[in-house]
Amino acid sequence: MDGKTTPYLDLAALSAVGETLLDPRPAFVFSADGTRLLFANVAGAAFFDERQMDDLLKRRFSDLNPIKNQVARLARALPTESPRLEILRIGQGVSLVTLPAACRRLNLANDERAVLAMGMGGSRSESLTASAERLVAAIG
Repeated sequence: MDGKTTPYLDLAALSAVGETLLDPRPAFVFSADGTRLLFANVAGAAFFDERQMDDLLKRRFSDLNPIKNQVARLARALPTESPRLEILRIGQGVSLVTLPAACRRLNLANDERAVLAMGMGGSRSESLTASAERLVAAIG
């Protein structure tokens, strides 16, 4: 992942984030300004039609994408101790996708904030071993 592996693993080491690694529901950690993703599980990468985590983490959300402003607002307003249900509005090309998600603020090192979002719904259709293999392949 060309220099992104260590920050990705640092986030995965946080208990709230690490719990999402093999979850079948899409999970993301957004930067506080909403412009980029810092972390996603395999289901999260698939949500954005990406197979490689590096490609997903290079993606930037423009001012025209409603998720940018929504995440920036959530980074200021969400509690850290428990998730709150939010309906995320994510622009994907010319489409607008809504995703109900359990969201909470993360306080990172250097007083940085981020937003953890875990999509609702979804069920396990593959074994944990298969999920782990897909994660390793995505991280590359």
